[in-house]
Amino acid sequence: MNFRWRMAMVFTLLVSVLLASFGYVLHMRAEALREEEFFDRLEDRALLVERMIDEARGLPVDVKEHLEKALQQALPNEALSVIAMDGRILFQREAKGVGLQRSWLEQATRKGSVRVTQGDRQYVIIDTPEAARNGIRYTVASAVDLTGLRSLERLRATMLISGAIALLLTAVLSWAYAHWALGPVRSLVQRMGRIQEPSERIPIHPSHRADELGEISTTFNALLARLHEAFELQRSFIAGASHELRTPLTVIRGELQQAQQLAGDDPELRAKLHLIQDQAIQIQDLLSQLLWLARTHEGAVAIPMDELRLDELVDRAMERCRMRYPDRPVSLSMTAEEEDLEPLVHGNAVLLTAAVYNLLSNAAKYGGTGRIRLSIATGRQHVSACIGDDGPGMAPELVERVRKLFVRGDGTRGLEGHGIGLALVDRIARAHNGTFELITAPGKGTTACLHLPLARNASALHHQ
Repeated sequence: MNFRWRMAMVFTLLVSVLLASFGYVLHMRAEALREEEFFDRLEDRALLVERMIDEARGLPVDVKEHLEKALQQALPNEALSVIAMDGRILFQREAKGVGLQRSWLEQATRKGSVRVTQGDRQYVIIDTPEAARNGIRYTVASAVDLTGLRSLERLRATMLISGAIALLLTAVLSWAYAHWALGPVRSLVQRMGRIQEPSERIPIHPSHRADELGEISTTFNALLARLHEAFELQRSFIAGASHELRTPLTVIRGELQQAQQLAGDDPELRAKLHLIQDQAIQIQDLLSQLLWLARTHEGAVAIPMDELRLDELVDRAMERCRMRYPDRPVSLSMTAEEEDLEPLVHGNAVLLTAAVYNLLSNAAKYGGTGRIRLSIATGRQHVSACIGDDGPGMAPELVERVRKLFVRGDGTRGLEGHGIGLALVDRIARAHNGTFELITAPGKGTTACLHLPLARNASALHHQ
């Protein structure tokens, strides 16, 4: 989930909590007001009964009949009881669900009146000195506020529907606001993603110089500056060291050739000199690769190129591999999408030979003990050279990292190598407008492919 969605969800959640809290307070207040208003109506009803009983005593009528006629307009599910001082029932109107408790009467005696809610029914019990003088001990009025409860239910439904609509609008508006607010951040991320070199910088808009985006851009530019300085120092050191070491290595190789001639027929001495010369050649190759990597930075240096046959370059690389690893056989196969297509590429023979040799060398060193498979496939647009082995393979997270300088897998510890070969192949592929592909999985071996554009002459020859 991206940050925009998280912002919208958090904002919507906060609004939902506020709405729920506000709705709860509003509902409780409405319930309290409804209950209080209905208690007042019940108390007025009870006092009315007391006055009517007092008035009826001065009239030649039956008290009960008089009250029944006068109280025809009753409250919903109303119950009335008038209890005399001696416990007699002076008047009673019964209703379903009425349950009068002794503790309520005792509270009314102490307080003068008590108000009780039991379920949906509300009770008012009155015990006043004025009523006692007329022979009335308790007056009880109870009813169910059907109208108020229905109004409260409608209020709850209205609040739920309004809250749901408000939350929906809040979610939409918060997402839109987050999308708008994070627009500059997305633009900044896109500008960061387009940076290819540590020497590049992110332009800072004047409107963002004093805000957080300006601080991020300034900090990132400072980081790029430090990286650029470190990379330049590294490249300068590699180029300088490689250049300075090539001359003494050339002298050493010349002296070794003379020493081999002077060794005569001594096999042990000639073997040792041959081993020293082999190591010197490896060091010289390594220094040449480091020097080229340091001098060429993303194709900044022009490379002399000619039209070449990739199969001939592969033969040279295989010959070097056989000399270096005589116990690792290499099988070669060639295919073409069309019969008359030739594996012609436009490139530098030294660099492309070095790229194929590095892939063969990696397969020989890390690809197990099986046969190394090399195939050349010529298509209508590209020529590919793929080297496959049956080694332990690589983890997915390592596939991109090994394209960087001096990065090696955990399984290569203790084996010869410097973490330069694949970085060199990747750089050579890009310098030739091609691509370098690694197909691997743990325990399933590795296939490394160098894809190069087909030379124009080969394509034109095919169309003829």
